[in-house]
This record gives sequence, C-alpha cells and structure tokens, in this order.
Amino acid sequence: MQPTRGWLESFRDAFRHNAVKQFMRFFVVGILGFLVNAGVVGIVSRFAGPLVAQVFAFPAAVTVTWWLNRRYTFGASRYAAHHEWMRYVLANALGWAANNGMYFYLVLHFSLAYRHPTLAVAAGSIAGMLLNFTGAKFLVFHKN
Repeated sequence: MQPTRGWLESFRDAFRHNAVKQFMRFFVVGILGFLVNAGVVGIVSRFAGPLVAQVFAFPAAVTVTWWLNRRYTFGASRYAAHHEWMRYVLANALGWAANNGMYFYLVLHFSLAYRHPTLAVAAGSIAGMLLNFTGAKFLVFHKN
C-alpha cells in the first residue's frame, strides 16, 4: 500500500501547472505595477495634486505591466503590439470596475467593511486581479 501524498507534493504538482505559474508571475508583475503607480503618484502629486497624478500614473502602470506580462507571463499574442496594448487596457478597465464595484458594494452593505474599509480594498483587489488575469490570459495574450 502506497502512503498518501503530502500537501507539499500536491503544492509542487499544482505549481508545475502552467496556469499556476502564469498566475504567480501575473501577481508579481501586479506588485511591480503597483510600485510604478505609487511612485508616479508620489512624484507628480507634489507638483500637480493627487488626482492629476493618477491621470499619469495609471497609464504608466498599465504600460509597464502590459510589457512585463507580454515578456515574462504570457508571451506575445497574435496581435500587433499596439492592438495588444489596447486590449490589455480594456481588460484592465474591467478589472478596475470590478475592484471598485466590490469595494463600494461591501462598504455600502456590510457594517464591518464600512468600519474597516481596508477589508473592502482587499476584497476588491482580489476581484480585480482575478478578472484582470482572466482577461489578460483569454482576451489579450491568447495564441489562437
């Protein structure tokens, strides 16, 4: 009788699966995108205020994450680079809407989220990340 596999072996097998590797890379790229966004906001807001700063920061972060995901996470798609970038921006706009939609829904309907909005930020971030990953994988960087 063979002993059952441990959780570590199961985790290793799951990590070897391509979609899990892509998701982990996507997650790391997202962190780098956050740093770009925060960095641009930090610099530009000193001169132009935080609202104007985000007008510059979001496109910078989206462009950096598009390039990194194209290079390291998914590879180039069958589209020309500028078309691929536009599809990526649209996919990220859907993720942005999901992120903010989840945030506002939780804050407006659950007193715990209203008292601790960071919980709603986390839930919204997860919703947005999952939608952005799905959009990037199947709408932007698909190969067929």
